[in-house]
Amino acid sequence: MMGPKPGSWAAKFRCATLGVWFAFGGQSSFWVHLPITAAVIAIAAWLNLEPIQWAVLILAIGGVLTAELLNSSIELLVSVLHPQHHPRIGQALDVAAGAVLVMSLAAAVVGLIVLLPPLYGRLFGV
Repeated sequence: MMGPKPGSWAAKFRCATLGVWFAFGGQSSFWVHLPITAAVIAIAAWLNLEPIQWAVLILAIGGVLTAELLNSSIELLVSVLHPQHHPRIGQALDVAAGAVLVMSLAAAVVGLIVLLPPLYGRLFGV
């Protein structure tokens, strides 16, 4: 059985999917994001959020996971291209990790803005 033709959309999609699976399976950072993502989705479902609220949460979650994928790809490239320690490369890796931190903090704020009012209302009947 042959795979998709190299360069085709099917091949690109396959490579992208493999990359996501590799990141989820081989990068420990994703194991921090997964339970938080699951909890946010479960709470949002329990609160029966409006479609726009879902969209905002999904964009925030997608932003965090995208930042983590980019950070992981930079780490992998550096480990191959320049495996020995170099201060400037270390700074570049720190900046990439900082991007994940900034996106994660922004997503946490978004989550609080979206989830707290309906959660408060559900818990306290207000």
